[in-house]
Amino acid sequence: MPTMASSTLLPPVLGVDPVGITIVLFSQPDCAFCEEVRERYLKPLIASPLRHVTVAEALTTGTRRIVNGPADVASETDLARRQQIAFAPTVAFLGARGETLAPPIVGLSRDYFGAYLESRIAAALRAAARRGP
Repeated sequence: MPTMASSTLLPPVLGVDPVGITIVLFSQPDCAFCEEVRERYLKPLIASPLRHVTVAEALTTGTRRIVNGPADVASETDLARRQQIAFAPTVAFLGARGETLAPPIVGLSRDYFGAYLESRIAAALRAAARRGP
């Protein structure tokens, strides 16, 4: 499988939807497990989008600039560091201000990943709704 081109990775602005979530795949180049998470689990979410859910990707060693709120600009690496990402793949569930809304999914457990993803999305959406705009 080809590696995702940098132009299709993380959007330049996170948290555009004040009651939504951003699911961020923190990945590394040439990571087969990252590709599997992207292709098998996250691309289908993009193909049939869920309401208030944005899917993005950031390289843990990336240098692209990310805008995360009106006064917060960081690199992909800085974002990974802030989220305490130490392993790829890690899927994080972030709110409009970059806050964690549900525990991340670290690694790939093929037997249960889909169930973990569904559960974390539901938990993150509930947390975002409680937080409000």
